[in-house]
Amino acid sequence: MHKKFIRLAALSCASILLVTNNSVAFAAQGDAVPTDVSLTRQAELFYEFTGNDAGKAGYAQGNLYLFSPVAASYNLYWSDDTGALGRYYPITSLKTGAGETAIFEFGYHVAIPADATKIIAVNASYTEYPTVSSAAAVYDIPADKRLGYSSVDALYTFNSFSDIHIDEEHFGETPAYWWEYSEAHWAQALAYATNLGVDFIVSSGDQVTNAKLDNLDKEWQAYQLILAQSDYVNPIYESGGNHEVRQDDHVPYELQMFINGSGLNSSIDTLAASKPYYTITEPNTGDLFIFMALEGGYRPAKYDEFTTEQLDWVEDLLKENYGKGKNIYLIQHALIKGYGPGDDLETPYYSGSVDPTLPSAQRFISLLEAYPDIVWISGHSHEDFALGYNFTDNNDTSCNMIHNPSVGNPTHVTDGAIDYAFDENLSQGYYVQAFETAILFNGANLCDQKMYPAYTYIIDGSTSLKKQDSRPVTLEKDTEVTPGTLRSVLANANTVLGIYYEFSSYDQYQALKKCYYEYKDADANAMTEAARLTAYSRLKSSIAELYQIADTLQ
Repeated sequence: MHKKFIRLAALSCASILLVTNNSVAFAAQGDAVPTDVSLTRQAELFYEFTGNDAGKAGYAQGNLYLFSPVAASYNLYWSDDTGALGRYYPITSLKTGAGETAIFEFGYHVAIPADATKIIAVNASYTEYPTVSSAAAVYDIPADKRLGYSSVDALYTFNSFSDIHIDEEHFGETPAYWWEYSEAHWAQALAYATNLGVDFIVSSGDQVTNAKLDNLDKEWQAYQLILAQSDYVNPIYESGGNHEVRQDDHVPYELQMFINGSGLNSSIDTLAASKPYYTITEPNTGDLFIFMALEGGYRPAKYDEFTTEQLDWVEDLLKENYGKGKNIYLIQHALIKGYGPGDDLETPYYSGSVDPTLPSAQRFISLLEAYPDIVWISGHSHEDFALGYNFTDNNDTSCNMIHNPSVGNPTHVTDGAIDYAFDENLSQGYYVQAFETAILFNGANLCDQKMYPAYTYIIDGSTSLKKQDSRPVTLEKDTEVTPGTLRSVLANANTVLGIYYEFSSYDQYQALKKCYYEYKDADANAMTEAARLTAYSRLKSSIAELYQIADTLQ
């Protein structure tokens, strides 16, 4: 029998593929691989899980082999028992010659998505929805390697965005100076969040561009107006980046603009304290989100960005909450040069990173290493998912570190430097699913609302649902709510939302907007009197809470 040996490339161990007329066998040194697999379809898929997490559910790291007896091109997909998972791009496209094997490698901490039970290879010429029945090859993910959760099991979900970079265009004196598509991309990001039905949004900084101090208030207005005009109705929380404080001689003023523009956690006490850092507690689980801010100015490579007061505050929070059965997220804008994600760790070329020799940076790093189970979410360098610098734990020596690319303008590398060329069809962020024992950061292109299988990361989590006390509705006493009365308060709510749009990132604004959306198309005549009274009371209460915030800041 004629035998042909093909040397495999890009493997974690030395492997040789033996192809015969009707079977494929692997000879390997190191990790075990499948042997003697008979061909039952046009092609065959094999999966070799590698790395320290090879035995853990949900971890995709390893090598995916596609053997084809004929020359062909294939698209590979994560699939459930029916067909390709609809919100994801293909895993990859592979081309083989007759009797050859092509390889795709999943990287460190890449996740097997929720709902995935199979991988399917579909001939690239196939133009219909990729189903299991139409696949040229199917790989059944072993039960102990599947994530173990479906999407409906998520305890909460959120979008993680960064570097939106609203520029001067909407209210400014000139067209956008740097970020040509930032406003359109921000609107698309909000549409994505709305379509996913996420519980909230977090942003890791640079909401605005601040190229000209006179236009800073106008950029915040544009940011808020786009949010107000979107259909997104849930909370949004932001961290302060270096563009929030771009004008070095005006940092206190710029920080106050960030506090007022973002609303922080929407607490009057927090706003009154005028500190640009704050916390959010996820209501269903008690998980903690710590939002930091750059306080030193525009140049993280030169300035001690974190005050001693801020770092004391962070350290106290970690000491108090770490190891208490909750996930802890640290949202802080600027990456650390040569240390974390968002840049090439071997040959860093991004000059704007935090200088790790600065005293505040050294203390910040010490916290990242002392609390290895937390999740640090950063942004700043804008680097496209395709560069592959998006997750690291520094070989288990630090916490889990996730890099956000950019909503406004993801960047590539040209000749060893960041290329800021604009792409109207590219805007990137994460769709995050928190399960009891795992957190999935699904990297996505927000323009076409698709997730990247190769840039979806898994982090071990530890949390659970907690008993929640429902907020009682205080009914308006001695108020007869006729259909006309309800329509009147709805019209008032709509007017208030338009007048106070500059508070659209505040919880109070979003609560009124959500309530308005819930009732705006209701048939007031068909509602019971009790239902009309409840709707009227909720709307009146939400309007009053927004008035209170507006009165505090105006």
